[in-house]
Amino acid sequence: MVSKALPALIVLLLSVGLLTMAHSGGEVWKDPASGLTWQVQPADKKLNWEKAKAYCQNLKLGGHSDWHLPTASELRSLLRGCPQTVNNGACRVNDECLGHGCWNESCAGCALNGGPGPNGAYWPAEMAGENGWYWSSSAVGRSVNGAWLFSFHYASIVPSLTYGECRVRCVRN
Repeated sequence: MVSKALPALIVLLLSVGLLTMAHSGGEVWKDPASGLTWQVQPADKKLNWEKAKAYCQNLKLGGHSDWHLPTASELRSLLRGCPQTVNNGACRVNDECLGHGCWNESCAGCALNGGPGPNGAYWPAEMAGENGWYWSSSAVGRSVNGAWLFSFHYASIVPSLTYGECRVRCVRN
């Protein structure tokens, strides 16, 4: 027999972040490796960089409203299965190195759809959505119209103009 206190305990654990909703129908997932909480299902449509930042700032999900477009280092923490581009891999692009000179051949990533996630995505199994190009909030150096893009079908990190439309997945600390 299930205790009547069980639903209240679940609500309490969710509210203090000790329990998160899993991928199977869940909205958010807390990465045990980084401690970051991710939007499981990305935005419904592709957006340009400015609209992507606004989307995350206005997102209300999982009982929280403090979402943001992930930085380059935050997105790297989500990469799995490609030694060159995971955190501390040979690719030098991170929050401390964002200029064009930070990009090297290692940032090109790995084989198409060779990651451990669904459909070969280079992200954890708990993530959903297409494994295409995702915006980071990190500008390329001092550029006003360039940002770092992450491909989760190649685990690659490239500089891009901000005018195009790409996928968006938000994060919170």
